[in-house]
Amino acid sequence: MANLMRVAHTLDVVSIVNADQSVREALTDVVFSAGYVPEPFESADGFLKSGRRLITSCLIADMQSSVMSGLELFHHLVASGGAIPTVLLTDHSGDHVSRVLQAGLQFLSKPFERCELLACVRSQIMNRSYSP
Repeated sequence: MANLMRVAHTLDVVSIVNADQSVREALTDVVFSAGYVPEPFESADGFLKSGRRLITSCLIADMQSSVMSGLELFHHLVASGGAIPTVLLTDHSGDHVSRVLQAGLQFLSKPFERCELLACVRSQIMNRSYSP
């Protein structure tokens, strides 16, 4: 049991914020299959209230959320002193992309390949010393 606890503490938690249940489940499956611990949330508010941000190694959030976009969530985390390496999922809109780039964040345009998402997650986890 002690070995299992040690392993659990070495696994990276990837929190997923996406309002679309089918997308959230698909992202959860991809993250899990790569050996990460997925923590899915329907909303940014759900993620913020969960207390899980303290153990999150990487955040995957959708830019098109109606209440709080992934970029707004990231800025909220920065303002509260708890920035998390983040991958934002966006459509091809130039406005969204330029705002993400201005924030210095990594993004993926939809649709994207599984390997692209995992490469972004790995990159963000490897660069945890990130500071906006």
